Amino acid sequence: MSNTMTSHKTAELQEFIDAHEETLSKQTIKTYINDYKRFRTQMSGRQNIYNLTQKEIIDIVQKTDFNKRALLNIAIVFLKWKSKEHSRLIKYRTELMDNKAEKQAEKNVAILEKSGADYHDLMGALDTATGKDYILFYLLINFNTRNNDLIMKVISRKDKDKLNKEENFMVVGTSKSKYIRNDYKTAKSFGSKEDVVRDEKFQKIMLNILTDGSEYLFVNNKLKPYKQTEMGKFIKSRFKKYLPNSDLSQAVIYKIIQNHAEQNGNIKMMKNMADARGHSLETQISSYSSTNYNNKAEESDDDE
Repeated sequence: MSNTMTSHKTAELQEFIDAHEETLSKQTIKTYINDYKRFRTQMSGRQNIYNLTQKEIIDIVQKTDFNKRALLNIAIVFLKWKSKEHSRLIKYRTELMDNKAEKQAEKNVAILEKSGADYHDLMGALDTATGKDYILFYLLINFNTRNNDLIMKVISRKDKDKLNKEENFMVVGTSKSKYIRNDYKTAKSFGSKEDVVRDEKFQKIMLNILTDGSEYLFVNNKLKPYKQTEMGKFIKSRFKKYLPNSDLSQAVIYKIIQNHAEQNGNIKMMKNMADARGHSLETQISSYSSTNYNNKAEESDDDE
C-alpha cells in the first residue's frame, strides 16, 4: 500500500483506498482523500460516512463552508461503493450543479466583456499572424488546446522512432503535419489524440521550424520549452502583439469560441470543441458557456 495519506486515516478510508487503488488514478485518490478529510471534520460522531443517512449527509453539506459539491460527491462515492441508497444525494447534487451553472454563466459573460476581443478578432489575429505566432494561434483556435497541450517536441515524419506515449509531438511531413497529444489534462479519460493539419501556411512554417533544429516548438530565449505555468503569460503576450487591448488566456479563448458557436446555434461545432478539448459537452456547457440554460428552459416552459 502506498503512503498516499500518512495521517487521519480511518479504517473506512483505508478500506476504500485498498479497494480502488488499481482502478483510480493517484490524483483522483488524492482528491478523494482530501475531500474525505474535510467531510470528517464536519461530522460530530466517529461513525463511517457510509453509515450516515442521506438526510444527515445533506444537513452536513448545507452547513459546511467547504466546497459543497466536493463534500457531497465524496459521500455519494462512498455510498455507491457500499451499495447504499443515494438517490436523494444525486438529486441534491443536480440542484447544486444548476445553481453553479447559473453563476458560472454570469461569470463567463463578465470574462468575455473583459477579454478585449471577440471571435472575429481571434480570426483576424490568426489571419495576420506570422511564424510561430500563427502556429500557436492555429492550435488554440482549431484544436482548443490547454497550456500543457502546447508543450511539444518537433520531429520529422522520418523520425517516428522518437515517438512515445508520454509526450506531445508535432510530426512534420512534406505536405502535412500530425499533432499528437499524449500529455494533457484529461488524457487518462480520453486517451491519445491525433490531428492532421493540411493548412498550407501552417505547413510552410512548420517545415522552416523543422530545419531550424528546435527540439521543442515553443521555447523561451534560452531555447528551453515553456513550462505549463509559463505558457499562459506567453499566450497573452503573443496575442497582445496583434490585439493590443486583449487579455487572452487559453481558457478565455475557448470561451470566446464557445460563445460564438452558441450564438450561432452551432451544436456540431460545440461537440467538436468538446472532443478536441477532451471533456464532455455537459462539462463544456456548465463551465464555459455564457448562457444560463436554466433560464432558457424556464422561458420555454412559460411560452408553452
